[in-house]
Order: sequence, then structure tokens, then C-alpha cells
Amino acid sequence: MLLTDLISEVQRKIGRNIILFQQLEGLLKYVLTFREIDGHISELQDIIELKKASISKHTMGQLVGQFTENKSQNESIRSADDHEEPYISFKFWIDNEEFYLNKKKSLSKLVQERNKLVHHLLLELDLKSIDSCKHINKRLDIQCEHIRSEINATQSFIKVLADGKKTMSEFISSDVYKQGLIIQVLRLNSLVLMLAKIAKEAARKDGWTLLHSASYLLKKHEPEEWESLRKSTEFKSLKSLMLKTELFEFSEEKTSKGGIRVLYKLKTDSGLAYA
Repeated sequence: MLLTDLISEVQRKIGRNIILFQQLEGLLKYVLTFREIDGHISELQDIIELKKASISKHTMGQLVGQFTENKSQNESIRSADDHEEPYISFKFWIDNEEFYLNKKKSLSKLVQERNKLVHHLLLELDLKSIDSCKHINKRLDIQCEHIRSEINATQSFIKVLADGKKTMSEFISSDVYKQGLIIQVLRLNSLVLMLAKIAKEAARKDGWTLLHSASYLLKKHEPEEWESLRKSTEFKSLKSLMLKTELFEFSEEKTSKGGIRVLYKLKTDSGLAYA
């Protein structure tokens, strides 16, 4: 291979690895955002948004430090100080100290390699030397495999979180679940949270919101949850889900062409401070 071709290959692999590092960072941020959530139901959306904003500013080293910190044996799930409003405390950890030690070793090595790649590689790379370019080229391939391995592992971790969510959803649909708790958990559904947010931020001057307009926003921003609702055997429509939560009231009005519009808004006595 000519030196010029080798240089181009090295440059391509540098870009590839930087993108892979960014992908890994994004996955770690996702896990850290949703792995542990505490708060009253009315506060959860704001809590998640604040966590996202805070974690988005963290360096990869900080992300790795938080991800590999094993709290499972050191902290218990917090209970609410009052019982006026439902309180959720969700924590997901792997109860295996060896797992976190191995993960910390592997990810910490990647943090060092990322810093070298971004800040110090040019000090080691001699673009006039075929041997130097070959050495860096091989090292970048090894590094690539390491990053991909951790990306796959983190994606598996995220899948477990998703499976937990699915299991909870299936449990909610069972007869075992008490009606009162069903209502509380349904109020955490992302569609319901967004409906409440839309009612707060996009209502007409009379306080009502068009259900059709809200449905369009749900399809756009929560396509997976919307598809799950569409296939649901328990809820025949979005309105039936909303009625089950006991959060909303409905009204109808005629259109200029003689049709009917369905309107909704949050109940004033819902007890949930979405504002």
C-alpha cells in the first residue's frame, strides 16, 4: 500500500473510532438517565429532563465513573415522606461486584484511549513513515473492536431496562394488579405524560385541547408507544386509556361542516401538579 493510501486509511479509522466513542457516550447517558428515578408522579417528567440536561454535560470519564459505581448493596429504595401523592422509586442495578470491577477496568481503559486519540495521537503518528502509519492503523482496529464490544454490552444493558418496562406493562394489564395501582402506573405512561404536557402548554384560551391535534403529536414523538396502544387489547382507543387514568375530562363541539370534535383537559381535582 502506498503511503498516501495508508494515510487516508488511518484518517478514516480515526474518524470511525471517534464516532464510535460518541455512540458509546450516548448509550451511557441514556442508561444513567433512566437507571434510577425517584420522585412524585407529577414531578417525574421534570426530573427526567433535569437529569438529561445535567448528564449531557458530563465527560466520558464522569459517565464511566457513575456507570460503574455499584450502589446495589449500599442504598435502599427511598420511600416518600408523605402519602398525598403517589411516589415512584425505581432503581436498576446488577448485584455483582465483579461485574462492576471488570466493567470499570474495561471502560476506564477506553477513556484513556479516547483522550489519547483526540488529544495526543498526532504526537505518536509520523505521516512520513509507512511503519508508523501501519502501527497506528493496526492499533485503531484493535481499539475499534474494544469500543464495539462495550457498545454491544451497553445495548444489552439497555435491552434489559426495556424488557423490564415491557414486563411491567404486561403486569399492569393482568387481573392481579389492583385497580388503584393500575391508575397510578398508567399515569406514568409516556403517552399520558405527553397528553398532560400538551394540555398544559397547547390548550386554547378556553382551557380545552383538541384530542385530534394531541394524537398527531403523540404519533410523531412517541411512535413506539402509540403503536403499542394501537395493538392493545385492553384499550380500544386513546380516549379509553385517558379515561382509565381518571386525569382528564372531555367535551365535544360541532365543526362548521357538521362533524364532531373531541376536546379534553386535565381535571382540576386530579391532584397532579403538571403545571
